[in-house]
Amino acid sequence: MRKPDVTALRLRLPTGLHKLLTATAKRNNRSINSEILWCIAQQLGDEATKYVEHMKVEQRRIMEEVLRKIIADPQQAAEAIASFNKNRSEEP
Repeated sequence: MRKPDVTALRLRLPTGLHKLLTATAKRNNRSINSEILWCIAQQLGDEATKYVEHMKVEQRRIMEEVLRKIIADPQQAAEAIASFNKNRSEEP
């Protein structure tokens, strides 16, 4: 699987802001990372939005690939899911 071009960033947030982002992300059915990206894109406009949209398209492509593997070969699917989870745990 091709990994999208991203930069890891460690971000310190006040606890209250983190709670607000968590609740908002849950309401919007997004991860906290996606919620932060969406907020930044809204603030910075069209140029930033294209990067967020690219990430969304790439995430969808990866999930479709995993689903195809689940249908085709359960063992290969388990390995793909494990790889996906490992990559997600490495995100900031």
